[in-house]
Amino acid sequence: MLLKKRSRNTLFPYLLRLPNSAVFCSIYISSLLSLFFFLSYHLISQFSILTKSTTQREPSPFYLHYVRFSSKPQRNFTFTDYLSVLSGVQYLRPDGILLHGDVIPNGPYWDNLTARNLIRHVPMNRPTDFGKREGKPKKPFSIEHFADVAKLDVLLKYGGVAIDFDVFFLQGERIKDILKRKKAITCYGDEDGNNIGFVAGHKDSKFLWAWRRSYIDIYMASDWNFNQAFVSKYLSVLYPKDVYVADFICPLFNAELTDPQNEEVMYFFRNAMALHTYERSLEKSIESVEDLKTMNNTLRSWLFRNIYHNIQVPPVDPNFNDEVIPDRL
Repeated sequence: MLLKKRSRNTLFPYLLRLPNSAVFCSIYISSLLSLFFFLSYHLISQFSILTKSTTQREPSPFYLHYVRFSSKPQRNFTFTDYLSVLSGVQYLRPDGILLHGDVIPNGPYWDNLTARNLIRHVPMNRPTDFGKREGKPKKPFSIEHFADVAKLDVLLKYGGVAIDFDVFFLQGERIKDILKRKKAITCYGDEDGNNIGFVAGHKDSKFLWAWRRSYIDIYMASDWNFNQAFVSKYLSVLYPKDVYVADFICPLFNAELTDPQNEEVMYFFRNAMALHTYERSLEKSIESVEDLKTMNNTLRSWLFRNIYHNIQVPPVDPNFNDEVIPDRL
């Protein structure tokens, strides 16, 4: 019920005209004080409940995310896709693994994972707001840009880690440790920009929010790297306390030409959180266990065999440092 607002100009003259007005005013003031203490107690109680619910709230599940959109009616789940997911299960140990996209994969490797409840598909439409701030939305440079924007969307919704299917975990537990003190992790590419093949963070990361917003405000449809790499680099300079820029995950190298017997080189990769192998750029694809058996002895074969056979990765060197400090543009 709504109460009619009473002007104090009408209230107090009325009180003063009453007999024994001093007594009445005393009762009135006492009532106001009682109301004040009641409301104070009520508000403090509600604040305490709110604070308790906030501070004692269960932590959000830690998810590993993949995103895949396809122009094909069906998309086979490949052997290396399978190895990427297995690397997450074994070396990241998330609370769940989600594949977001518009097509449910098929094939024996997908069936193997879903039968063991290791991954589930989450329907997701392609983002459509590229360059929307400038008026008419722009057509994305490629289908990969749809997936890259969607990675940022799912991280802002769920938090966790979002990767391409040619990223494979090694020291995945380090990601959780870093996210205890940072809001986001991005993958160093080169001096010009970062790599969106691997990105992690909390739902309230300013870095992730601003990166996602760039696709709406300043999307460069004609440049593959502008929003994907350059914007991330600029934002890492603006939000150094928010983001951890990690090296050795997305190096520009050929994993087929790297000798695992080279201890000086392998030191960095054994201690890295993950490794992006750029499978599409390699001449020889690995399509089955048989291919894995006949591969040359390279960093790539070492990595894949470790994952397939679930070989325990040695603990990370406590003196290892992969953080790139983005102190200048």
